[in-house]
Amino acid sequence: MKRKKNILQALDWKTITVYIILVCTGWICIYSSVYNVEHSSIFDMSQRYGMQIVWIGTAFLLALFILCLDIKVFTVLSFPLYLITLFSLLFVIFAGTEVNGSKSWLAIGSIRIQPAEFMKIATSLMVAYVISEYGFKINSFTNILKLLVIFIAPIALILMQKDTGSALVFSSFLIMLYREGMSGWIVIGIIYISALFILSLLMPALETVCILTVLTMLIYIVLNSDILWKSIKIAFTFFIGLIIATFIRNEADIKLETQYLILIYVAVFLSMLLIKYHKGRISKLLLVAVFFFSSVFISFSVDYVFDNFLKPHQKDRIEDMLNMKVDLQGTGYNVNQSKIAIGSGGLFGQGFLQGTQTKFNFVPEQSTDFIFCTIGEEAGFAGCLVIIGLYLFLLFRIIIIAERQRFAFTRIFAYCTFGILFFHFAVNISMTIGLIPVIGIPLPFLSYGGSSLWAFTIMLFILLKLDTKRWN
Repeated sequence: MKRKKNILQALDWKTITVYIILVCTGWICIYSSVYNVEHSSIFDMSQRYGMQIVWIGTAFLLALFILCLDIKVFTVLSFPLYLITLFSLLFVIFAGTEVNGSKSWLAIGSIRIQPAEFMKIATSLMVAYVISEYGFKINSFTNILKLLVIFIAPIALILMQKDTGSALVFSSFLIMLYREGMSGWIVIGIIYISALFILSLLMPALETVCILTVLTMLIYIVLNSDILWKSIKIAFTFFIGLIIATFIRNEADIKLETQYLILIYVAVFLSMLLIKYHKGRISKLLLVAVFFFSSVFISFSVDYVFDNFLKPHQKDRIEDMLNMKVDLQGTGYNVNQSKIAIGSGGLFGQGFLQGTQTKFNFVPEQSTDFIFCTIGEEAGFAGCLVIIGLYLFLLFRIIIIAERQRFAFTRIFAYCTFGILFFHFAVNISMTIGLIPVIGIPLPFLSYGGSSLWAFTIMLFILLKLDTKRWN
């Protein structure tokens, strides 16, 4: 039996230490990124770095307040907090302040609060409460609908605020759902649809269908491994026939494009395979058919979705990332300048306050969404590795905290916290180096801003407080 400990002994101090290091590093990076010679004091309240110390101080007070609360508060108030935060999102739609095209801020005097940041906490608590109920089965149709309502309500309201980045963060809950028993096929399906979306943008629909047909054929063979050798023999015959047909087409000058010829041959091959070996495999045949026709439908729908549902700047960012067009003076400017800044840092960086890209404001939003480029430019590759290492260590500690829990509520909330922090960390750094489109989400604990710092602090310290329960 574990001996009871007081709150100071039960706290995970390794996690708290990494949190303090990241917050303090963020403050210094903000100072460096918007440094003003005329306001050189880091405590100058007229500058962002001066205001950040206010956000940091209040975040520490919030952390202390959370640690003083009774653990039961988080379960009892999970539903009321969810409803209150949901209402605040609705209120922002009508009375919010628009910033950078998103009407997602609530102005209270000179302070601006972004309710979407706190919605992530409320949703995490709500989901943890629902899933941890006795007898809850995550693959039950009724329970899936219940979870969908919990997730879709905030996502819909955030999208109405034109804040796509914050809405996408909710996809991070898939990590928690998978840990709690959701079928891995759902995760694979989402990844496949995303890959198919990109493929359909890069290639004509007909060529995509050719690839899907071959993929379907391979899936059917894998599902029926006993026909593998027979399939190989048919495939060999098929490709020999394809070569001969291509030669005849070229010699006879038949105006039939190669992709059409491939599609016809693949269809014939697949048909031969299914007709000869489908006996006793009707369920698998239907599964493969559903996969194929669903994929074809998605492939032909991509252009319509891309043209009618995405905003112009979102389409431009995707096209820039996929090299469908290059506009270094327009939509690609931010990422291009960010990559220049990070690349110019070399191995050990240009030194504190010595970064030219950040010093002369070449990188927009360099104290918020693009704070990582300041680290890259001034601390170099080595500095970037240190920051990434700190984040990975923090995420690793959260997994340890999650897996040592006796109570499902804490474990579920821990994986919600892990997913949200991981999504912000991975997406923010990826967009600053041009791996994914810019979606405008902050780097946890480092980016300037009160709402994000408070929200991440509250979430992390709720987890640390819940973790102390393991000793009682």
